[in-house]
Formats: sequence, structure tokens, C-alpha cells
Amino acid sequence: MSTKNNWNVPYSSIVWFGNVMRAHTKIIHVEREQDILFTIKVNEDGNYKVLLLDEYRMGAAAVFKAIEEFGNIDFIVYGGNWNAATGEAYKVAKENGLALFNYSGFMGALNFKNPKEYKQSAKEKSTTKPQEGA
Repeated sequence: MSTKNNWNVPYSSIVWFGNVMRAHTKIIHVEREQDILFTIKVNEDGNYKVLLLDEYRMGAAAVFKAIEEFGNIDFIVYGGNWNAATGEAYKVAKENGLALFNYSGFMGALNFKNPKEYKQSAKEKSTTKPQEGA
């Protein structure tokens, strides 16, 4: 597995995400690994592996690449409210036992007993219309 951030996620985003995770009321510990991979311990459900990306349009190919590079992960957080994921990306993620969220969706999901089952509203997912693509 690579230990470098070859996904072009800005350091400012990594630091911001880590700080926001540490401030979330459901998280009791955050550890940053491999630059953009975080392990978070939540109050009730144990540990989750969270991959932080900055994908304007998260596609199925990026999901496959993330799984290949980072192995067993629970969540991919693909960016802010202006970022979006394709229907195919959500399908591939679900088939591989992980969930995709933008920042606000992930923060909301952490408030639920099973955050992988949280359904992010269309308004939270993106301010743009859903589009298909890579």
C-alpha cells in the first residue's frame, strides 16, 4: 500500500477534516494514517476507516482505485457540498461494503447507530444535478 498522498488532496483539507472529526461529539479518537486515511473511534460502534478525497465528480473508477490502494475501508468522503458522486460510484461502494458521502453527509451519518445506512438527502449530496460518468 502506498503511504503517499497521490490523490492530490490539499494539506489544508486534511488538517481541516482532522480538526472537524476531533470536534464531532460522537468521535472519541482520531488517528491519521497514510496521509489521507483516518481511523476514527466512535462512542458506540468501534472503529471506522475513512478515506478523505477531493473528487469533483466521484466515479466508480475512483472507488475501485481507492479499494485497491487502501484495502478495507468503511467510508470515502469525497469532498464538499460542491462535489458529487455518480450513481455507479454509489453502487460499486455499496457492493464493496463501504459508503460514500460529502463532508456534511458524513458528519450527519456519524450521528446514527449504523452510519453506513444513513441516506443523505439530495440537497446535502450536491448543489448540482446528478450526473453519470466515470
